[in-house]
Amino acid sequence: MSKIKILLVGDGNHQLITNYSKWLTKSKLSQNFEIDILSLTKTGSSNLKFYSNVYEVQFNFIHKIKLIRKYFKFYQYKKLISALPNYDYVHFHFIGRESQYILKQISKNTNSKIITSIWGSDMFRNKSKRFISTCEISDILTFTSKDSIDFFKSKYNWTKENINLCPFGLAPLEYLKKLTKTKTECKVDLKLNPEKIVITVGYNMAPQQQHLEILDQFLDKNLLKLKDKVQIVLPITYGGSINYKQNLLRKLNKLPFEYKVFDSYLSDNDVAKIRKASDIMLQFQITDQLSGSMLEHLFVKNIIITGSWLPYKSLKENNCWFYDVKKIKEIKLLIPQIISNYELISKKTDNNPKLISSLYSWNITIKDWINLYKI
Repeated sequence: MSKIKILLVGDGNHQLITNYSKWLTKSKLSQNFEIDILSLTKTGSSNLKFYSNVYEVQFNFIHKIKLIRKYFKFYQYKKLISALPNYDYVHFHFIGRESQYILKQISKNTNSKIITSIWGSDMFRNKSKRFISTCEISDILTFTSKDSIDFFKSKYNWTKENINLCPFGLAPLEYLKKLTKTKTECKVDLKLNPEKIVITVGYNMAPQQQHLEILDQFLDKNLLKLKDKVQIVLPITYGGSINYKQNLLRKLNKLPFEYKVFDSYLSDNDVAKIRKASDIMLQFQITDQLSGSMLEHLFVKNIIITGSWLPYKSLKENNCWFYDVKKIKEIKLLIPQIISNYELISKKTDNNPKLISSLYSWNITIKDWINLYKI
């Protein structure tokens, strides 16, 4: 059987893409795939093993010249694309400015079938007309949730029958399944207070997580009564800026709550422990397609409070239990209610682990992705 040649286009270091490539090749359902990548970043040596061939722009002193570096980089992409071998499929992961340009060039110069996978923020936070023109050029579109598909069809009046639902798997689920330590033991390992309810706010340092508005609510009299019972945790190992981080720390220092900030590299095992050590997770991004971090918190039966404006309807339809509120300020009353009835309310999460595992384990989700390369 001849090999099916696939060129991925995206960040060769991103864990979603590395895990995608790994599961695509290891699945028993896979055909004879050869997977290369045109990486938009310098691929680290530890990630080279996930691809047969890696293509990327070579950085030099010209990239330091602000006025011309963008044009020079696009020139390099054009030159690189012209020398690429033939592929059966070119698969774009996340649509940004660079990938929009590359997609247009590839559509002009090859007969490859083009697959475009929309991750979420590339649609929800994109105001450029180039986004929809990129979608129109693509042969196949994928989204990770039904809610996002409905949003896309409605916003762009999309009538083509080329949309596929393909959720990513959650690699951290494998660590969580193997994590035998109790919630209390995880708290101790992470130097958290095992006597307190741990409330984790967001999962990165991006301002879109709305940490500042969330933390403002802890100055409310109803939440201040819980200052001896609650510890606030902020995982901010990536995203955001130094200035934003300083604002967060100033805000935390004004609160009479014990808190813990994780702001340096965390191993996969430590990330899993943070999920298990948490009791309540607050997830109020401005936009999202489907938060993997939130799904991991659901898997370990944490109580989630999220925004009703986020596209998680499909989770509810699958009987996944969590709170969704219209406004962040509603947590001022909701959190005290949860803590005063914690044991009873936490039982509502009992079905979440089985559900999340059945929907978002890589060995399950990879089947939908493999089917793309049969179209």
